[in-house]
Amino acid sequence: MDRKQQIKEILYYVDNHRDSHLSRNVCARILGETERPTIDDEMIRELKIKLPNAKQEEIKAIFNAIH
Repeated sequence: MDRKQQIKEILYYVDNHRDSHLSRNVCARILGETERPTIDDEMIRELKIKLPNAKQEEIKAIFNAIH
């Protein structure tokens, strides 16, 4: 699967599982976000901006974790 599709699926997962431990870990890993108790729309927007800039190893690890 290509990188763009992996990113799309990661974003979909986080947006639809905002209260999951895995989604919080993704935000912490990509955004450095550990303070906010829940994932809100602003965090999703930030993730959409920063996730494409992550190293391929990060994308692959996160993608594998959600599948």
